[in-house]
Amino acid sequence: MMSFTKILSIFLLIAATTINITIGQMIKQCVCSEIQPCLGKFSDSVIVCADQCQHHIAKTGANYQALRSCILSKEPMIKSTIKCQNDKLSDTCAKRPGNMVKKRYEETIKIAAISEINKMLSSSGVLSQVKPLLGVGKKFYGCVAKCMKSKAGNCQDNCGLDLPSDTVMVQQTKQCAKASGFSTPVVRDLCGCAVKAGLSQLNGVCDKIVIS
Repeated sequence: MMSFTKILSIFLLIAATTINITIGQMIKQCVCSEIQPCLGKFSDSVIVCADQCQHHIAKTGANYQALRSCILSKEPMIKSTIKCQNDKLSDTCAKRPGNMVKKRYEETIKIAAISEINKMLSSSGVLSQVKPLLGVGKKFYGCVAKCMKSKAGNCQDNCGLDLPSDTVMVQQTKQCAKASGFSTPVVRDLCGCAVKAGLSQLNGVCDKIVIS
């Protein structure tokens, strides 16, 4: 889903792709110098990975190339959001080897992210209208997350970060998105662009969206 929900998914996916799978066990903490090269690759892979996952968008009946143009118009904001979140997590890696941290379960951040999306849609009064699209959004979300981690070199497969709670990470990403310019008018404009691109399921939704 390349629209309001899709763009939110990208923001929240920024947090999701920093989590290693499983919890309760200990794993070595990632060394900053080892994962730093991955950050630029991660930021540059958003559109590339969206292209690779476009088969999910086809199920909505929308024109992917037109939707892609909608997202490209906001690419600087997306990259700014990623940089903002990376800056907030800059102290979660180790300066030198030897530290241990708990492994984290990737699904828990996804649950927190989806919960926040549902909350925002509900507060805007559009959840029931958008809900049929959420299944596509979740599949697209998972596809892009996997692709972005791969493009970044899977730097954290054998180490972890000393991250805040899932809820805190989701709120951090949301605040970064707002600070990067994703205000109510901007998201409404993006939603309108998606409607014009053929995402007819969003007809009557865009003017109701409120980013709070």
